[in-house]
Amino acid sequence: MRGWSRLGIPAHNGDSGATFQAPPTVSPPDLPIATPRRSSADRFIDLTAKLSLALGALGIVWCLFQLLMVALLGRLDIVALMQRDGLVVPDWIQWTDAHAFSLSVALLLFCIAFVVVCWAMLKRHEWGRIGFIVFLLLVALGNFAFIPVMDSMFNSMLTIFPADFLSSPQGAEMRAQMAFSRWSLLITLLVSSLAIAALHGWLAIKLQRRDVRDLFH
Repeated sequence: MRGWSRLGIPAHNGDSGATFQAPPTVSPPDLPIATPRRSSADRFIDLTAKLSLALGALGIVWCLFQLLMVALLGRLDIVALMQRDGLVVPDWIQWTDAHAFSLSVALLLFCIAFVVVCWAMLKRHEWGRIGFIVFLLLVALGNFAFIPVMDSMFNSMLTIFPADFLSSPQGAEMRAQMAFSRWSLLITLLVSSLAIAALHGWLAIKLQRRDVRDLFH
């Protein structure tokens, strides 16, 4: 009975030939999960939203710094200092000085709203896409509206100085320098406004494409 084990299973003796061994179980390797390839429209939305978020965040930081400067300059009362020195303060300087805090807060709220819209577009909300297009148009139009404002500001700056100084050789030289600076600034503003309008128009048209709109809900 040497060829039987205690469990009743025949045992192999050393002289009975080669013993049978079951092959080891080999588990199949884990196959990598195929990730769906993102479309060009998807990448375009992500890139546009993230870059705009960064710009909006920088705008918020700048507005906070501007509010700090308004608080500091408000204690100096620049308009009163100019009037005390006998300078004629233009109306736009007085209006800006009186509403500097409100303008800074309005600009801060504008930047915060822009960041919220960019975040919504990044999350593929339809109202974020529409809001982003509205911001593109507002900024493009605002750049062109800012050009005549700067032109009137340059013209009114000449009224600050006394008439006898403007008629002097030093005054004539200063007026020539201001005229050169004025036209250089106006041309720069016009070129940059056209470039920004072209870029914003291209973005607005691309955000209206069917493959882009289908990604929003």
